[in-house]
Formats: sequence, C-alpha cells, structure tokens
Amino acid sequence: MEELGIEYRDDKFERWLSPPDPSINLNKAMQQRHRGSGLWFLQSEAFANWKTRRNSFLWLSGIPGCGKTILSSTIIKDLADSQPADPLLYFYFNFNDTSKQTLESMVRSLASQLYYKRKDTRPPLDSLFSSCGDGRQQPDGELLCQSLLDMIRLVDEVWIVLDALDECCTRRGTPTEGLLSWITDLRNSGQRNVHLLVTSRPEQDIEAEVRKWARDEDITPIQSSLITDDIRGYVRTRVRDDKALERWRSRPDVQDEIETRLMEKAGGM
Repeated sequence: MEELGIEYRDDKFERWLSPPDPSINLNKAMQQRHRGSGLWFLQSEAFANWKTRRNSFLWLSGIPGCGKTILSSTIIKDLADSQPADPLLYFYFNFNDTSKQTLESMVRSLASQLYYKRKDTRPPLDSLFSSCGDGRQQPDGELLCQSLLDMIRLVDEVWIVLDALDECCTRRGTPTEGLLSWITDLRNSGQRNVHLLVTSRPEQDIEAEVRKWARDEDITPIQSSLITDDIRGYVRTRVRDDKALERWRSRPDVQDEIETRLMEKAGGM
C-alpha cells in the first residue's frame, strides 16, 4: 500500500511539473552523429579548462548548420561518461517543439532531472509542490526559478548544457522571465558549483548579454576550419557507403571528385 501511495504521488508530481523530455533530442542527435565528429572540441584546451575550473562557463557560437546540436550532444555524452558522480542537466531549445521554447520549460526540465538524480536536492521542490496544494495549482515563474537555484545549492558540483539559446522565445525579461537574464543571474548569484555550457547562433542580443561578464576565453566560435575534419569524415562515409551512390564504387576517381566538390561547397555547414 505504501508503494502505491508513493507511485500515486510521483505520478501527481510529474503531471504538476510537466517537464519536457530532452532525452528525445539527445537520442535523435546521437543517431545523426558521424563517428569521431566533435573530437576537435573534446580534446581542446577550452573544454579541458571548463571541466576543471569551478564556476566555469563556455559559449559555443556558430552559423546555422555547423553542427551545434550534434556537438552539444557529444559533449553531454562525454560528461555522462567522465563525470558520473556529479549531476548532469541538459536542455534543447527547439523551434519545432512548442514545449521546448521558453525559460519556464527549461527550468521545469532541469528541476525534474536534478530531483530524480539526487534525492538530497528534493526538499525545495517538495516544498513548492506542497505550497501549490499538492499539485492543484501551478507555481509562478519566480518561485520555480528560486526552487531550482535552491536545489543546485545542495550539490557539490553540477553540469548544465543548454543547446540553441537562439531558439528560445523568451530570451528577454527579468531573470524569472527571460533566459539571458536568468543565465546572468545564475552567474552572479554566488553559485560556485555550476559548470555551464551553452550553444547558439551568434545573435546580437545573446552576444551583448554574454560579453557583459564573460571572458574572451569563455567564448568559442565554431569556425569552418575547426569542423573541416568532421565534414570530411561525414562526406567520405556517405560517398563511399550510401546506396544512392553505389554506382560510383568502381570509380574512385569520381568518388574523389564528388568529395572534393562537396567539401569546397560546404561553407562550414
């Protein structure tokens, strides 16, 4: 009977919080990832410093199509393998999914992930749930954001990866309404245990906000020269193994020509 009661409460809690599931985006990105892509970043000094420095921040910016989501997913998988003792939280903003376009949806997802990964972080969210009539009412954004911060304070270190900030529809506003202010507030809140990594297109409002407090070494533009090997590996595999191009397998000279032309026209995408 006690187990049934716990299951009922958990189900009620989950319906109340209604967190979007970012693992759907992660799994899709990893299915699309070409083996070996992203190693240029995983082996970089910038990533090594970000992982070892407390209260660290990194912004990876790049043009549409340069592989930011695949790269952020590669980073998430690497952190899951290399930092198993510390909670890893992640979220994908997505133009194609209305449930993943706001600051509130991100906060709900991160809070839920932390809640189920570390039982010792549950009191702030349990308290908020109780104050909302055990799920009969929805919390306002300010209380939700504060609960997440209170939960984060209860762990030694936490890793947060946010993909595609530019696909968030609520970038502007106060720290409980706008994503960019929320990030700035997190950085200025005295939380020394957060490793935060974000990706986005180089939108003017994002760059203006980040450069208010970030150092030059905290910003990594994803330049075409950095991802040349990723593009080359992907193109070569498709040209050599794709069934649609099977007719050219007996003509390596043609395959080489196709690869060369595609590489020339890729333009970092």
